[in-house]
Amino acid sequence: MPSFDSARERFRLGADHLKVLGHLHDGEAIPEDLVPARDAMREAGLLSEEDAVLPELATLTRVLADTILLVQIEVSGGDGVTLHGAVVGQDACYTYETWPGEQEAEYVPTDLSMLVWSLARAVGLRNRDIKPPQAPIVNTTVGVLDAGFTAIAQMNAESVEEAAERLRAALSEAGAPGDPELTVLTHLILQLNANWRMTVAYQNRSGKQTEIRGIAVLDCGPLGYWLRERPAEPIMPNGVSPSAELRLVHVEAKDLWDMITNLIPDRDELNIVA
Repeated sequence: MPSFDSARERFRLGADHLKVLGHLHDGEAIPEDLVPARDAMREAGLLSEEDAVLPELATLTRVLADTILLVQIEVSGGDGVTLHGAVVGQDACYTYETWPGEQEAEYVPTDLSMLVWSLARAVGLRNRDIKPPQAPIVNTTVGVLDAGFTAIAQMNAESVEEAAERLRAALSEAGAPGDPELTVLTHLILQLNANWRMTVAYQNRSGKQTEIRGIAVLDCGPLGYWLRERPAEPIMPNGVSPSAELRLVHVEAKDLWDMITNLIPDRDELNIVA
């Protein structure tokens, strides 16, 4: 159910609600399949009976219709995949977050000066007291990592020692390197909390080309953060084969903060109206 929190000017909206806003912004009739979403927005007070948009929602609608900078975050964890990010327009910025199993996202107005902080919070970035890993860099292939994930998914309830032994065997069989990288990779997969990809797309200064930047990270809990250096982001659909090189590099939280900051283009790189 769509909703509005007037105290913080935040909205809960699903994909169909955004489509309704798009049609209204373009002056188009609402298609039949979107009528239930339109009616739900009316009931929530986001639209009038004449489909006039709530003034606070009009700003978000304008930003969605004319986005100059888009941030998309895909987080894969034990509860499935969740999507988060940000949309930046000529005069406003909103971040959005979803919850596992729910169809709606929460949109919150955010100052551009707080954007990096908001993105870091969306991926759960925080400092941890991590011991230096045996091997700070792991070189293998995408197929080896996939074999590790498959092995973990097929395991029943086992002790940590048994799971590590079976996983290590599966990785070796798939062609993983020897120690110390094999031991590190085994425990990275066992301790994996989530892996996330952050992609930034924006119109360049001329407004004629879209630039894309991205990073991908494995959050391995007590073993820290590991940047997937290769294959590098952004990756297009079906763009990586199992034989592709995989390079994981241990990074500190402060380094990831800098990487997220560097994903955001400077003002003079954007197609901003004076």
